[in-house]
Amino acid sequence: MARTTRRRLGTMLAVATAPALLLAACGSDESSNDDSASDNSGTAADDGPVTISFWGWVPGLEEAVAQWNDENPDIRVDFFRMTGDDGDRIPAAIDNGTAPDVVQMSVHSLPGHIVNNRLTDLTEIAGDWEDRFTPSSWGSVVFDGTLYAIPQDSGPSGLMYRTDIFDEHGIDVPETWDDYIEAGRALKDADPDLTIAQFSPNETGFWIQSVWQNGGTWNGIDGDAWTVNVADQESLEVAEIWQTLLDEELVTVVEMWTPEFWAEVNNGTIATIHYAAWFPVLLEESAESTAGNWAVAPSPTFDGTDTAGDTGGSVNVIPTGTEHVEQAAAFIEWLNTSDDGLEHLINGGIFPSAVAGLEHEALMREEEFFGGQVINEVFAEAALKVPATWVDGPTFELTQNALKDEFAQVANGRKTFAEALEDLRERSVADLTGMGLSVRE
Repeated sequence: MARTTRRRLGTMLAVATAPALLLAACGSDESSNDDSASDNSGTAADDGPVTISFWGWVPGLEEAVAQWNDENPDIRVDFFRMTGDDGDRIPAAIDNGTAPDVVQMSVHSLPGHIVNNRLTDLTEIAGDWEDRFTPSSWGSVVFDGTLYAIPQDSGPSGLMYRTDIFDEHGIDVPETWDDYIEAGRALKDADPDLTIAQFSPNETGFWIQSVWQNGGTWNGIDGDAWTVNVADQESLEVAEIWQTLLDEELVTVVEMWTPEFWAEVNNGTIATIHYAAWFPVLLEESAESTAGNWAVAPSPTFDGTDTAGDTGGSVNVIPTGTEHVEQAAAFIEWLNTSDDGLEHLINGGIFPSAVAGLEHEALMREEEFFGGQVINEVFAEAALKVPATWVDGPTFELTQNALKDEFAQVANGRKTFAEALEDLRERSVADLTGMGLSVRE
């Protein structure tokens, strides 16, 4: 691989707050990079009406695209609804030059695509949109000062709790994680069948949001190398909380999303669910019998902080090879920042990353299931308190799956949380080096 290509790939993989570059594995040769830059100028065949293709999965996007097409005859959008494993087709489609012009994808997948030169540099077109989005969501799409995606939605955290259970036993809603543990003890003393929460080894979002809330991350950049941060102090502090909850049997161990989990929720044995802004609609659908007995409070905080967590969300990208970059960006801008675009997204069930979306009337509705509370007031405030510290690495999926394996052993008592994190760190280092990436321990 040519030296100039290595330097370019390194720049693409360094996080915005990092001072230096990261050497990465080969993605493509110099000539293909130069061709992509030419193809992505946004000037090809721009004198007349153009048609761009868009792949996404948010419910109601058909209506959004229909409105756009009615109002923008010079830039027609053809929409394809992604289902099943459609997302797995994107990498090969980009590599083969057959990808859509705009793609919705998980923010966690960005570094893997950047490694392989699959995403268009949007800095010149959209680099000044930063103030339109929450700091944490914008920080997740900028690498070494280069913008590779536009945030679409996020998952700020909040504490969903059973008002009837807390009221019956005279327990205050916890404001800190120390309070949370004490509330768990009080509930257990009041009724041995009650637990403050559940521990689900198969669901990593709970863990991600807490580490993120504590100012932690899974990966980082140090000079010319990746770092693996899964067992850093921020994660160990979260581990200490959950080890206490588990050791004292203050949580129910049950796999998330299973009939057993929903049975526990419906039976009222789990008093709180600390999770993302997109979860309440699922709670309402799966625990209808508990309607009116829930409320949402801010996430319990770590001592001396006033932060919230996040599970991450989705973004819109423009793959390399797209001929009509400016038109694709215009559609992305409308969809994710305009009043009408945001209304379509919010009505489709997502929590927007755009600051304007946090104040949108479509978001601020009373929720009957939650006793008439405007629960998104809590989540909107949380979205602005998420630290801009999280860095996704190119092995996110591998790390996530390894975490599930490790936490399964925690659940059956074979490991502590701290031991699981150290083993996870070793596995993550091996995964990165196995990709040919430089890692500094």
